[in-house]
Amino acid sequence: MSRKKAKTDKGRKGNTGKKPRSAVRPGGKDRKQKKAKTGKKAAFSAGNNTKIFILSGPGGVGKTTLSNSLFRKKGIKSRVIKGITVTTRKQRPGEAEGKDYFFVSKEDFLKLKKNNFFLETQKVLNCYYGTPRILYTLAEKLKKSLLLCIDVKGALYLKKQFKAGKIITIFLTAPREKELYKRMRKRDESKEIIKKRIELAKKELSSANKYDYVLTNKNINSTINNLQKIILENIGEIC
Repeated sequence: MSRKKAKTDKGRKGNTGKKPRSAVRPGGKDRKQKKAKTGKKAAFSAGNNTKIFILSGPGGVGKTTLSNSLFRKKGIKSRVIKGITVTTRKQRPGEAEGKDYFFVSKEDFLKLKKNNFFLETQKVLNCYYGTPRILYTLAEKLKKSLLLCIDVKGALYLKKQFKAGKIITIFLTAPREKELYKRMRKRDESKEIIKKRIELAKKELSSANKYDYVLTNKNINSTINNLQKIILENIGEIC
């Protein structure tokens, strides 16, 4: 694990609130959001300890497995909410609706975006991805932090939208790039899409130095422990 420029708030302790839902289903009662003024940064509360931890990395590096496993570790579930992304891409075998992603049509996604439902949105390989704004509102209300698995563009965008120290970015890499590309080729996707994914992965890997932390996923258990340590240290807990 290498640390780039993380800002740690020592001495603060996370508070345990009610057990939250991981996310609010798009299109539900929480869908209505106050529209932000164009050209200005969204107004986010500054007087609380809620942090946003962002985990990024190329496809096939193990972000989903790592994120799901992390919430079985001591001290995480009581202090952190798992953010679930809304996407227009097709559901893959083994993925669960409302646990891994919220799967919606392109039409519904664009309606949600128009209604200011998202903190950030990105278009990747002709599919849309978005982070529900209500996740941050819920984390603030429960006095917890938030973990998001989003791409590099989304991470750097949110970093600019929040005050310094609010966003903690973590980049996950594979020990060998060849192994990463091998995993991508095993996916049930066209050769054209796989080629584009590999090109995208190379671009994302070149952005790792812009992150606060870089984790190399050599061993899943060690990586989970390192991620747990990063989160607890940054919310003021001793790990």
